[in-house]
Amino acid sequence: MNQIVKSFLDTHIKEYGIEHLKQEVAFEHFCNRLIVNKYVIERFSPEDTMTDAGEIGLDGIAIIVNDILVNDKDTLNEALKLSAKIDVKFIFLQAKTSDKFDGDEIGTFCFGVKSFFLPKEQRPKTNDKIEALIEIKDQIYTKSIDFSSKPELNLFFITCGKWNSENNLNDRVKIECDYFEKTQDFGDVNFYPYDNEKIIITYKELKKKISKMIVMEKKFTFPSMLNIKQAYGGLVKCNDFVNILEDNEGNMLRNIFEDNVRDFQGYNPVNKEIRGTINDTNEQKWFSVLNNGLTIIAKKIESTGDEIEIFDYQIVNGCQTSYVLFENKDKFTDAMHLFVKIIEVENQEVLDRIIYTTNRQTEVKSEAFAATRPFHKGLEDYYNSIEPQYRLYYERRSKQYDLVDNINKNNVVTLSTQINSYISMFLNSPHSTHRYYGELLQNYNRQLFVNDSLYEPYYISAYFHYFVNNYIKSGDVSKPKYQRFKYHIVCAMKALSVGKEMLHPNSRNLKRQCEALFKKIKSDNDLKELFIIATSCLDEAILRNPNINPDNLHRSREVTQTLLEVVSEYSQALNNRDYLKNGDVVSCVVKKIENHYFLVDIKTDDIRTNGSIHISRIADRYVKDIRDEVKIADIIQAKIVNDDYYEKWFGWELSMVLN
Repeated sequence: MNQIVKSFLDTHIKEYGIEHLKQEVAFEHFCNRLIVNKYVIERFSPEDTMTDAGEIGLDGIAIIVNDILVNDKDTLNEALKLSAKIDVKFIFLQAKTSDKFDGDEIGTFCFGVKSFFLPKEQRPKTNDKIEALIEIKDQIYTKSIDFSSKPELNLFFITCGKWNSENNLNDRVKIECDYFEKTQDFGDVNFYPYDNEKIIITYKELKKKISKMIVMEKKFTFPSMLNIKQAYGGLVKCNDFVNILEDNEGNMLRNIFEDNVRDFQGYNPVNKEIRGTINDTNEQKWFSVLNNGLTIIAKKIESTGDEIEIFDYQIVNGCQTSYVLFENKDKFTDAMHLFVKIIEVENQEVLDRIIYTTNRQTEVKSEAFAATRPFHKGLEDYYNSIEPQYRLYYERRSKQYDLVDNINKNNVVTLSTQINSYISMFLNSPHSTHRYYGELLQNYNRQLFVNDSLYEPYYISAYFHYFVNNYIKSGDVSKPKYQRFKYHIVCAMKALSVGKEMLHPNSRNLKRQCEALFKKIKSDNDLKELFIIATSCLDEAILRNPNINPDNLHRSREVTQTLLEVVSEYSQALNNRDYLKNGDVVSCVVKKIENHYFLVDIKTDDIRTNGSIHISRIADRYVKDIRDEVKIADIIQAKIVNDDYYEKWFGWELSMVLN
């Protein structure tokens, strides 16, 4: 393995805490991150796209619908709601640590892809994870009438060798691609051979360790401003601008929009107008005055004359214009210019302000600004104040920690995860977590991220989710059974610990609850015990709802209500101090002796502690004087022989247990 690639892989292994994996499996994990990251804006776990052990020919499958990674039917349904038209991409990858490209291995890879699209009766036997993805694929094709275009098929074959474009493998690749094109099930079919060089370039793109040169005509320099190191504005030829949008394959470099508050909205009326201007040769020369322009934030700027080199940059306003320009770049003439601002900022607060202000000038969904609000900065600071052993990292903006190599990515809490964890644990709504997080923000806008709210519940709910998620993945419990119900388990664990009551977000009672829950966090054994009881309660709740479709159990309000009822029943039984009954053998202390009976105190947590033993129940022989048998303070064993403690004045009626 190339030394540079090996160093990248070692960093990745530390980032995800996967030192226990064999190198070839860790490399598959690494490659899934590299490739799928090119297609999605939100953070994802490479484990979600990796195929399970034993799947021949395929090391990763990603289904992207309307720019959302889809791993289950709930996510698919939410992705379909985002647009009237459906944009679909299928990504398959095979990753090898070998130093060469092998034709037979490419053939096996392509056979695995072919099998994925075959009818069930023709398909080789595969595992449950692949079958679930095939069901998603089948459901997608039932919506084909709504396709914006036929699905895109992208095949990535990755090795640590060097690809020679003149070798005879090109013919093999062409034959395989021709097969997929002839099915007419796909629009574009692309085969990408990834060698050392492309791995290195793609990793640098992922880490934003990239730089691009741009020529800015009629450039002007902004005056000196606090916390702005330097800033320029001016006109850029559209032909030159497209260069900063492209990755090493000539595709859109999506991760330069991660600080933008919204992704491409498709060809809505505004974007259609932009496209219309581009396609009209008479209006092209007016483009720079008809368009609002865009804003680029760069970690570093170097300017020489009209040339500006930007390093580790993000387009924070202008995503829509960028996408329309990229998709229509073949229509450009040299007369087309775009107004661009390039800014080098010195701190995160200024960046947040620029993002918020530049995007407020156009209509943007409210959830897009959520993480720029002051509460979220305070929450991020609270997370960072937690002692290292229990440290998680709140990711206000998508993938903001990708550039930090020494942070375990399993410890990163996304905005979506934070919302789902909080509403499950403190609002008793785990059944709502399948919904799009923007919808949840709107529906719970008076209960989520409210100014002056305590930060503790957000961190605690995220940590409980972190524990549950990792415990399920550890293999100690049935993963397929509980993966869909992890937020229900979080809800039940909280109810078992401090009750199900929902409290005001900055109340003293909530503060006390959080203190009790934090003690649980610091005891792994307590968390495991809570998990076991919570899953048992969940099993019972599911059994009590036999008429609910199994596919809908995790999103059923009735299941949540039943779960909380079962938890309450368990807690009441656990705390019940009226548990003694007829037939129980108990330890007693003699406290008063009369002629024909003596009274006792029963050593128990039950509140019903009084009892009496008649002289006839002391021995199996005649007893003339009770005092010959017992004395004050004796500890004896006795058996309860009546049913109703309150029936007689002395409480329980008992019989001594004879030796």
